[in-house]
Amino acid sequence: MIMFGTIWMFSDQIDDEDLLFAQKSFITITMAIEYYGMSYKAVNHAADCAGAIYKLNKKVLISREIFEDYLRKHGKDGRRNYVPSNCYR
Repeated sequence: MIMFGTIWMFSDQIDDEDLLFAQKSFITITMAIEYYGMSYKAVNHAADCAGAIYKLNKKVLISREIFEDYLRKHGKDGRRNYVPSNCYR
């Protein structure tokens, strides 16, 4: 498998599931719940605050790159660098 970007630097910590997941630009809420180990409400709130939600007809997709950037900045619970508001930006 070809590794892109800087992912090769962490190849000893990443398994095949992580590599396949990293190739996806958009993920479903169910995929995010399973991969990140978060609840439906937490994924939905974080994705909404990040501005990562895209709706195609009835299908809801999350931009993985935007979502992960938000999680890096705010943590899974959204409380890192806490700012009281509806969305922790």
